[in-house]
Amino acid sequence: MTTVIGLTFPFVHDSAACAIVDGRLVFSAEEERFTRHKHAPNEAPINALVATLKHLESLRIKGGDVDAFAINYDPRLLSGGMRRDYYIFSLSKMLGPMDYDYGSLLRSLAGGAIHGFDFPRLVRDIIRHAYAKAGHSLSNARIIPVAHHLAHAASAYYFSGFQSAAVLTVDGIGETDATVVWRVKNGEFERVLTLSGNQGQSMGFVYETASTMLGFGDLEGPGKVMGLAPYGGFDQEIDSRFKSIVKLPGKELPYSFDLRAVGGTRNPRVVYRAIANYLAAGLDLNWKPRSQVTKPVADFAWALQNVTERMVESIARWAKEETGESNLGLAGGVALNAKANMRLHYSRMFNEIFIFPNANDAGTPVGAAAYVYEHVLGQKMRHGKLEDAYLGPGYDQDVIDELVKNGKWTAERIGDDVGSVSDLVANGAVVAWYENRSEIGPRALGDRSIVASPVKQETWKAVNDIKGREFWRPLAPSLIASDLPVYFQDGVVHKFMILMLMMTEEGKRRAPAVCHVDGTARPQTVSESDNALWFRMISSFKERTGEGIVVNTSFNLAGEPLVETPRDALRSFALGGFDAMYLQGWLIKKRAA
Repeated sequence: MTTVIGLTFPFVHDSAACAIVDGRLVFSAEEERFTRHKHAPNEAPINALVATLKHLESLRIKGGDVDAFAINYDPRLLSGGMRRDYYIFSLSKMLGPMDYDYGSLLRSLAGGAIHGFDFPRLVRDIIRHAYAKAGHSLSNARIIPVAHHLAHAASAYYFSGFQSAAVLTVDGIGETDATVVWRVKNGEFERVLTLSGNQGQSMGFVYETASTMLGFGDLEGPGKVMGLAPYGGFDQEIDSRFKSIVKLPGKELPYSFDLRAVGGTRNPRVVYRAIANYLAAGLDLNWKPRSQVTKPVADFAWALQNVTERMVESIARWAKEETGESNLGLAGGVALNAKANMRLHYSRMFNEIFIFPNANDAGTPVGAAAYVYEHVLGQKMRHGKLEDAYLGPGYDQDVIDELVKNGKWTAERIGDDVGSVSDLVANGAVVAWYENRSEIGPRALGDRSIVASPVKQETWKAVNDIKGREFWRPLAPSLIASDLPVYFQDGVVHKFMILMLMMTEEGKRRAPAVCHVDGTARPQTVSESDNALWFRMISSFKERTGEGIVVNTSFNLAGEPLVETPRDALRSFALGGFDAMYLQGWLIKKRAA
């Protein structure tokens, strides 16, 4: 038995850990789910590592039996100054959560100066801390760094089911790279094109930094801009600014940023802010995201989304022509842009497209571990397509039963007979849904979901109000896979909700609550083999209403990650305006005053 644990390091955001056993991904978890801080900013993946070790223990694998640790970053690729900065940053962040003593800090700093900044030593300290918390004996396995974009590429390739493919990794920055085109065949990764984030060519950083011009935070902005953009449209002045910087295609490149408009600087610390300031200069973008959407704000969002879609399409077309591949894999933060992915889908450039469900940095430990398993340990990944994303922690029924009984809820044990849940949803209730293991990635897929009826337009506002979200943000649907043609034009089975599709006219009429203002939705298709209970609930809803589709949005309140534990679920249920909750066999309602 061969086991590789993957983890993020350094821990800037979206920290995570995972385990691959005998060529299969058996577990993955994000630190944010445990600390309850969205994107886990500057947090080491301690809790995620502990959860990984506990899962391995359930498989009768001891922590000391781990064969290798893979990290999603290769500090050797950094310049000396950046390596020093990351080393000191990592040390400073380890002081709090790990009780890193001052003497150890000084020794590590001295060791860094002497030994060229020993990142594996710091990683070993994180692992030692997690092992101690989990009650395991420390493994002496090697710590193996994998270049960041290679880790992204491996996540997209090894779980696609493709033997050969073009793979695009489009991110903010990893070491120095921003966008990479790969040709991958039989597990061999060939770089075909690299665009440097240090040279001002990061599509991800331009999108993220420009999003902050609209009042969004650094990490939340891109997802919200995607939902805001359809309220806007073409504006000549804004378009001319984008065209003066974004060249499609660039000279011999699929895209490039012409930095002359911002003084020609290539300093990555300032160039992306300079681009954002240039694009937004003179526009009245002073608004509050919970207020009425103004035309300049909507038009700026539309232009930003539109140019990003065009850049993604341009690089995909370039990759197709250069590699000759008929399949495409996608990973990196920009691969979470479901509207850009929709553009690729309807372009019909590729026979098949696979997007790793955890396409952002939280998915890179998976790719790093898979790469190490095959390329360092000499094993072979089991090369089938990833069929589900239910790879996080699960919780014992006894624990859940005790929590429910002690909570003085109005609760009924219904087991797997979820007809009463679909009855509530059919009658207009908004129901929180919690079942089995948590999903990997940012999308709820029927284990940590909020479910409602899509047949009335007003459900859209009601659900956003309960979650505390901006009123203009769209809701996503889950639907029975065989009903896809009813609701979507030229759709494709897609289980991970990272691909938008155009709704049919019939679909818009029958499920208005999940139809965005541009006629699109971001669906999850569901079959019985994917998630039997979730499928049964949607099927039961169809029996009552004739519609094989429901609203499915993530079970969390505004500003929080998806709920992880049963206690998280009960807390969010108590604080939110839900009508009921299905909690792993229990139907729970709030007691009347």
